[in-house]
Amino acid sequence: MKMKVEDMIREIPELARELVGYEALGGGLCNETYKVQTKQKAYVLRINSRQNEYLNLTRRSEIEVMKKAYRAGFAPQVIADDRPEHYVVTEFIEGRMLEKADLADENIKTMIMDRLKVIHGMDGQDRTCTPYDLIHGYLKGADSFQVKRPDGLNRLLDRVDKIAHQRSNDKAYNNKFCHNDSFLVNMIYTGDQLQIIDWELSGIGDVFFELTLIPFTNQFSEAEEREWLRLYFGHFEEDAFRIFQDMKYVSMVREVAWGLFYSGLTKDNEHHDFDYYKFAEYCMERIDQGIYQL
Repeated sequence: MKMKVEDMIREIPELARELVGYEALGGGLCNETYKVQTKQKAYVLRINSRQNEYLNLTRRSEIEVMKKAYRAGFAPQVIADDRPEHYVVTEFIEGRMLEKADLADENIKTMIMDRLKVIHGMDGQDRTCTPYDLIHGYLKGADSFQVKRPDGLNRLLDRVDKIAHQRSNDKAYNNKFCHNDSFLVNMIYTGDQLQIIDWELSGIGDVFFELTLIPFTNQFSEAEEREWLRLYFGHFEEDAFRIFQDMKYVSMVREVAWGLFYSGLTKDNEHHDFDYYKFAEYCMERIDQGIYQL
């Protein structure tokens, strides 16, 4: 693995020139990410996983979204993208990933909402990535790896289909451009602004799905969920809260599908120690208990 990274660095002039060293960055389970230090600057090298192949999302269109977000002022600059199916190089942003404790800071929560609203106003870039695309794409990939589907999965998918049908009538907040991976680990706080990274799942989707991502991974109380919706919409409606609960369910099923897919994708990879299949089973247990959060 180390040689693979070094070989890749050597073929990218911006990184190979005056190279000082590199180190692995934490945060994600999907791609390999490295901070590469040269004498002049620091860069981020992301070695891409193959998940996009199963989701019908091209890396080239992801690069175009990243460039647009950079021009809008809230994503790192793309430095090298000659082989987008394999890697992308961006500038290194000095800052830190957001953490759960940051959600107590009203200023940071407002920043998050401001960023999401701008993203939801972006044009589609010809990319579609609904939560249902994610679920079915991951499951199709899992099937291709002959991953056993857990008992009870079809029952969960039946409810997801019903929710998808209900959401198809929403012309205001469905079919909007979404990041779709806007977890805290993909938000870099520089001290005065937020930079958003990892755009590989971005595309036309459902705003309500996007709004569930931080709450369902940070154990929001019902009161905190209501306040979250009020922050985004400027007011609170019970109907929006009901939709939000449905989309938390969809988010949990997406996690199940993601876990099954990655258990197959990484089965021959000796370098990972995360049990994706067990994670999928854990998510199903939570759903069966009526708990729609991790």
